[in-house]
Amino acid sequence: MRVVDDLARAPRPPLTQSLVGGAEQIDRLGEEWRALCAEGPSSDPFFRPGWIAAHLRAFEPRARLRIVVVRADGSARLILPLVQERSTLRGFPVRKLRAAAGVHSCRFDVVCGRGDPEPWIRAAWAHLRQTGGWDVIELCDVPAGGAAERLAALAAADGHPTGAWESMRTPYVRLAGARDVGEILARTGSHFRANLRRRRRRLEERGALRLRRIDAADPEALARFYELERMGWKGERGTAIDCDRRTRRFYDEIAGWAAAEGILSLRALELDGRAIAMHFGLTAGGRYLLPKPAYDPSLSACSPGQLLLHEVLRDCIEQGLSEFDFLGPWMEWKADWTQDVRPHHWHYVFRRGALGRALHAAKFRLPKLKEALRGR
Repeated sequence: MRVVDDLARAPRPPLTQSLVGGAEQIDRLGEEWRALCAEGPSSDPFFRPGWIAAHLRAFEPRARLRIVVVRADGSARLILPLVQERSTLRGFPVRKLRAAAGVHSCRFDVVCGRGDPEPWIRAAWAHLRQTGGWDVIELCDVPAGGAAERLAALAAADGHPTGAWESMRTPYVRLAGARDVGEILARTGSHFRANLRRRRRRLEERGALRLRRIDAADPEALARFYELERMGWKGERGTAIDCDRRTRRFYDEIAGWAAAEGILSLRALELDGRAIAMHFGLTAGGRYLLPKPAYDPSLSACSPGQLLLHEVLRDCIEQGLSEFDFLGPWMEWKADWTQDVRPHHWHYVFRRGALGRALHAAKFRLPKLKEALRGR
């Protein structure tokens, strides 16, 4: 009887499968995917099914998905959404598995639940290795220490050519323990603080300033945000949200989804009731995240974007948030506030064998060789 009981209590090996098809596969997994994200380690909005589904509907409606799912005791412990496609790499035709993400996705990672993720990552990699059907796996903008980083390390240990390159260093502001925004300002340079005070006085000479919080997908507020973003250099270069119908559709859908999730944080600095700077922000996991800022360039001498950021930081501290995440790459205006950065990398795993070695060399060795020869 004891043997039977011991067998009943023994942990069962994880069950790993690939779900292949269109975006309907996300709906199929939606409930357990959301539950997995809610456990904490993978709680960023960008890892959630709603965000990824919005990306696919806007930018890749015909994408063929391969979603790797690892379950233990009937519950999902890991989800890795990939797009499978035939593509090229440095001129070589390849069968590629890549992150279901794009330029507006902010970051990407393997979604894991709480606890030690090692068994689930090992199971996912073993499944990808054994099932094959790919020449290269491409995972974009993975934060340092992410589960995808570990998956690539397991592939390297198995003899697969791998490589990575740093895509961005994302600044962030630590808020935990701060009693007021003055403590955050004290970390900045004296010249920056003086400029901020002077520019605020200039704006206040023109009218009354106030921070407006908008947590619903208000059409008028969104329209004003898109208008502000298009006023600046992004509009001139055609890269503003409102310059591309697919991008506009994505942010409209994200706004509605985020509002329903209770994480949308549109913020506006108003001058006499008119928004002169805005954030398309998100509040999740005790953190404020900033996918997109915008401001009126006609007032750039008064730095309305930085003044809005000051007010948002004050608001974040009052809410008890632990971090302000700028998202995206390092920029000077972000560096005015912090020297803390979070590195992100693109990770590549190539199939074993001659083709994989050739692809790895073409991606990582030949560019370095050419650069070295140019420097001679």
